Amino acid sequence: MGEETEVPVNTEVRGETWRARISTSGGDVLGAGILLAADAVLTCAHVIPAGPGDLTGHAVPGGEVLVELVGVPGARPVPARVADGCWVPELADSRGDVALLILAEPQDARHAAPLHRVAPTRGRSVWMCGFPSTRELQDGVWFRATLAGPSGPRGEWVQMFPLTPEETVRPGFSGAAVTDAETHRVLGMVVSRYDDRSSAAPASSRLHLSYMIPIETVVRHLPAIDRYVSGGRGNGLPSVPRGAARDREFARWLARWFAAAEGTRQVEAIVIKKGEAMRAATLSRAVALADRELPADAPLPAPRRAPLPVGTHPPSPAHAPPPGTPPPAAAPRNGTARRPPSPYGPPEDPDDDPLPTEEPDDDLLPPVGSVDLALDVSGETVADVAGRVADRLGLSPAGDDGSAVGLLGAAAVPLTIVAEGVDYAADPLALVEFTDLLAARGARLLLVFRNPESQSLELALRMADPGKDETAARLDRVRDRIDHIARRERTAHDRTALIAPVRPVPQRAAALRLDLTALRRHPEPGGARFLADLGAFESTVESELLRVEEVIGLAETQIARRNELRGRLEAFFALLAARSLEEERAAAPLYRSAHNLLHRAPCELAEAERAVERFAEAVRHHTHRPRGGDAS
Repeated sequence: MGEETEVPVNTEVRGETWRARISTSGGDVLGAGILLAADAVLTCAHVIPAGPGDLTGHAVPGGEVLVELVGVPGARPVPARVADGCWVPELADSRGDVALLILAEPQDARHAAPLHRVAPTRGRSVWMCGFPSTRELQDGVWFRATLAGPSGPRGEWVQMFPLTPEETVRPGFSGAAVTDAETHRVLGMVVSRYDDRSSAAPASSRLHLSYMIPIETVVRHLPAIDRYVSGGRGNGLPSVPRGAARDREFARWLARWFAAAEGTRQVEAIVIKKGEAMRAATLSRAVALADRELPADAPLPAPRRAPLPVGTHPPSPAHAPPPGTPPPAAAPRNGTARRPPSPYGPPEDPDDDPLPTEEPDDDLLPPVGSVDLALDVSGETVADVAGRVADRLGLSPAGDDGSAVGLLGAAAVPLTIVAEGVDYAADPLALVEFTDLLAARGARLLLVFRNPESQSLELALRMADPGKDETAARLDRVRDRIDHIARRERTAHDRTALIAPVRPVPQRAAALRLDLTALRRHPEPGGARFLADLGAFESTVESELLRVEEVIGLAETQIARRNELRGRLEAFFALLAARSLEEERAAAPLYRSAHNLLHRAPCELAEAERAVERFAEAVRHHTHRPRGGDAS
């Protein structure tokens, strides 16, 4: 189909020396493989012919196959067998389907593939090379695609959109490396295809889809290949025992958030205080279930509903056929490519699922692959976290300055990230501001704090819910008013201390601060009761401010009267200075008495006023008498 558009291999351009063609001893092509080490080749289990079965009836791998490194000039086919314990055939629900071959003759290890853990983000451009049965293309043909999103059995696969319909994978591609077009790292392995061959659908509307298994999922099924994989694991949170107690309501909330359910927010900030072991275990468990590379003690997700009838397949919702359309025909299963089965069917044989489900409720299970990065950021710098994000995106540093911008460049960040211990980071406020940058670039973020009083939590809550900005602003204004009250109380204390009797000054700022702290811990933040309490508290704060201002106002009035009396005293003293020395000496004791009273703190205002009046009267007496010999 469309073979005239296929691009024959050009090893000089591609240089993927890890590409392996797997054939029978008779030369019939079975599929593709990926050289991982000198003697190890990864492929799909269905590529290897199955043997007659063991005593329990389970499939076992057949005999030898031939492996040839087609990307290495002069390489010849060498025999290979499935390594002991590295055969994971397709389960009843199509999970698994991976195998590791051991070569009879080791190859040059320098030809091994650069496997790398990378979040399979939407829109990533990839290449793959397979070996169709067409004679002219048996040495390999390149196809291009872009990653779409989780699909297949229990979300283990990632759907790929072929760049053109003719570039849909076909027999001979299973087991082929899926290589990132930008970094040339191997991100996954081709596993299946889907062709809509329904005659009822026009050719332009038919689905042509390809599927890969991400490297992390392969590692889960074949832990032996972990040594060949670079890149940090997506899940950096501690594992928990299978029987650890869990908070079911919290688990249900996490499952909804990881699934980006309707009503959930892009950024969430939550608190798991030290000592809340059950809540911490619930988070770790949920992340483990959502991670592609599950730890050994984590159960696989439960099936969600009964399997579909044989021969049918749920099409992509975006391309659903019209009602009444006959079910699409399955692609040939000739040991290389096949139709993707339902992601919902449970294993028919319980022995096929070595990790039985212990979660009875669907709504406690986050989708597999719904967390791209989970890490404990305690003690970490912004650059440390940016490096982990860049690694999960498969980015090379865009600069050598070690900054977050240098590590991420202008890249989009379509990841779901869990950051635990944010308030214990090297610079919590800077890290929260960096997560705001990640959110602006498309990330979904669950920020976990340990201290409910941390300043970084307050900042994160504002960023997490823009609708809280006005409430946060009101709380900040109240805090500022309380600070103003505290300053005015100090002013009132200083001013009232100047006039006796000294009036009591309200000391309410400290109590108001405690009330504000209690309000910030309100059990229903943002709710109707909270808003009512906030409004009442705002009124209380304003009343307290008015009260202290009233005390200051009265004190200022009395101080103004004192200053007026001081001026009056000095004015009468100036009049007295024009008289004779004897007259001045006679009134001097009255002046000193009034002066002392007016400059004492606190000033007995009434007594001082009487003293000033006595001195004024004496001055008036002397100034109205005729001088020396002017007697009448």
